[in-house]
Amino acid sequence: MAISMDDFNLGFEIGLSKEERHANILDAFDSVNHKAAGFVTGSFINSRWGHRVLEDWMRGGHIIANHTWTHSHANETNTGAYLSDIEKNQEFLKNFPGTSDYFRFPFLDDGRDRAQQEELFEGLKRFKLRNAPVTIDSVDWYTSSRMEAALKSNPNTELSPYRDYYVEMCVTLSNHWEQVAQALGFNGLPHLTLMHHNILNGHFLKDVVLALKADGWSFVNAKEAMSFAPFHPIPSEPTTGRNWLTLKSREMNIDVPPYPKKYLKFGRITMDAIGL
Repeated sequence: MAISMDDFNLGFEIGLSKEERHANILDAFDSVNHKAAGFVTGSFINSRWGHRVLEDWMRGGHIIANHTWTHSHANETNTGAYLSDIEKNQEFLKNFPGTSDYFRFPFLDDGRDRAQQEELFEGLKRFKLRNAPVTIDSVDWYTSSRMEAALKSNPNTELSPYRDYYVEMCVTLSNHWEQVAQALGFNGLPHLTLMHHNILNGHFLKDVVLALKADGWSFVNAKEAMSFAPFHPIPSEPTTGRNWLTLKSREMNIDVPPYPKKYLKFGRITMDAIGL
C-alpha cells in the first residue's frame, strides 16, 4: 500500500503541538522507509507554518498534490465555481516547485450526478490533473473527531484505548479491502490508503504502520501506486464517498466480502460500546 494523507488541517493542538504532530507523522513514514502523498487544501495551510510543513514533506521525498482550495462538496457547488476552486489551489501549489499532477476530490465527492461528474473530469483534463481515488479508507477522520472531543472535555484523557482501537481497525480494514481486491481479480493491487493530517495520526501513525508491516504489508512509494493507470479514468458512476473497489464491484457485478460489521457507521456503534 501507499499512504495518502488529506486536508492538512493543522489547527488542533490539545495534547500535541503542531510541531510535534508534524515531526511524528514524518517519523512514522521514515520508520518504514515510505514516501507518502499529501493532498493539500490550500486555505487550511496558507500560513508560515503551513508552508514549512509542505516544504518539509517535499524535502523528505513525499508527494504534494491538489485537494481544492476550500474543501467543498462538489454536489453542493456550482461546477464552474468548483473548478475555479481547484485552479486557485493549483496557483497556490506553484509556490512549491515539484508538486505533482494528481488531484483528489474532498469527501470522495466527484459530482451530484453523471453530468456534473463528466464536467469535473473534463476540468481535470484541462488542468492536466489525474484523479487519485482510494482503495482503503482508515476512517481516521471519525476516530480522530471522537478523540478530539474527549481531549476538549479533558486534556488529560488516557489515549491508549484510542491507539489500540485505531491500530486494530487499520489492520482489519486493510485486510478486508485486499480480500475485495482479490475477489475482483486485482491481485497485487497498489492500494491507496486514505488518512488525514490530524491529531490521531500525530499520536499513532507510527503504531499503525509498524503494525501493518508486522501483519505482512509492504509500503510502495505513493508516486508508483498512483501511477496505476486504471485509477485515473472517470468512474462508471458518481463516487459519492465510496472507494474505487466498491465502484469496481458494482461495475463488474461481482459479489465481494461484506464490510466488517464492527466498523459500520464509521465505527460509531463499536466506539460507543467500548466507551471511546
